[in-house]
Amino acid sequence: MPAAIPDRFRLEVRLGRDGDIEEWLATDTSLDRPVLIRSLGPESSPERRSEFTSAVSAAAKTTHSHLARVFSVSTVEGGAHAVSEWTGGATLADRVAAAQPIELPDFLPNAAGLASALAALHSAGAVHGDIDTSAISYSGAHAAKLGAFGRIAATDAGGDVRALAAALETALTGSPPGGPPPSERVDGVPKAIDSILRSGQSGALTAAELEKALLAAPTPREPRPETGATSRRLIIAAVALVIAAIALVVVGFLLSGGTAPVVPTPTTTGAASTTTPSSTTTTTRPGDVVISEAASFDPFGEGGENDQLVANLIDGDVETEWRTERYLDPVTLLKPGVGVTVQASGTPQRLHLVRLTQSTVFEVYWSSRLLDDPADWERVAGAVASPASTLVDLPPRANGYWLIWMTDLPAQGDGTYLASMSEVRLTP
Repeated sequence: MPAAIPDRFRLEVRLGRDGDIEEWLATDTSLDRPVLIRSLGPESSPERRSEFTSAVSAAAKTTHSHLARVFSVSTVEGGAHAVSEWTGGATLADRVAAAQPIELPDFLPNAAGLASALAALHSAGAVHGDIDTSAISYSGAHAAKLGAFGRIAATDAGGDVRALAAALETALTGSPPGGPPPSERVDGVPKAIDSILRSGQSGALTAAELEKALLAAPTPREPRPETGATSRRLIIAAVALVIAAIALVVVGFLLSGGTAPVVPTPTTTGAASTTTPSSTTTTTRPGDVVISEAASFDPFGEGGENDQLVANLIDGDVETEWRTERYLDPVTLLKPGVGVTVQASGTPQRLHLVRLTQSTVFEVYWSSRLLDDPADWERVAGAVASPASTLVDLPPRANGYWLIWMTDLPAQGDGTYLASMSEVRLTP
């Protein structure tokens, strides 16, 4: 049993040990929510308890969407404990053990988010000290979060980056670094990601530089499944075999001196068949999503919002950006909102807003044609921008226009209000 846990926490399930730390799933009865309790028992030394509380307290001072939130930490008679958010219990280590590496479309947003979280931790003067795949929680329904604070620190900030880059490669490939690079192990992974992860593992990058490189990396593409029809490669192979068969027959004829052989008419199946194909059901995947243009959207203002910068949102360069006008008052007092539209072909499943200013409140709308009033569009999502990048799941909508409608802009240090963004990406 953990030492001296406050009565408000009801212990539910003992999860095991993380090194010298005992973990429990508990219920915070005062707020009726699940929490994770990490505890040091009487066997721990006073020095270890002090180290534990210091490390967890440092992490608690940093707020980031890819860091597990810490609610409290304290040293008590006979031990120490920390209470943090319950992220579901599944870690990257669990996924690797189950042969379910992180999905390609989710890799870059989560990898960049984790690097951003680590950069924030380092900026606050803290280090994690012992990052591996078991320190990162992740499931398909939740963003990856760095946790397991309070482990016995084995490294510094540079070691944190090296360890995170190694954990990311393991999560992507299912194997630890040291073998073939990810692009040779996993179909669809660009070679640029090999270089980024290896640079991180070599100690050449800070956490902020790792984040920047991951944000600028090309999006991995999942391999396209073959359709029920015969693929082009199969047709080419079939033709080559037929030609080889004809050549063998001709050679046999010349060697035997016999009469001219009767060469059977070649037949193929599938797309090249001259016979009636069998009735089969084929599964096709939507094609790539292509953004053809971007435009500012300000129907309740002067009609434009830094139009000369809006092309930066789709130029593939995270160092360029679009930004709203600078407002002297909160935008909520002036008009319903301001935004940008992008026209896209294909059926996207995710919207990736790169470096949208943190705390920007926004909504996402879709329409088959460009409309003047947001009320006439179909609202499909709403969120608050996270640090570094924000990922939004989308309902299936083919082609048309997507509107990122910002209804509240963050206050700046000079008392004005604005938001900026580097890239708008739609992925299948």
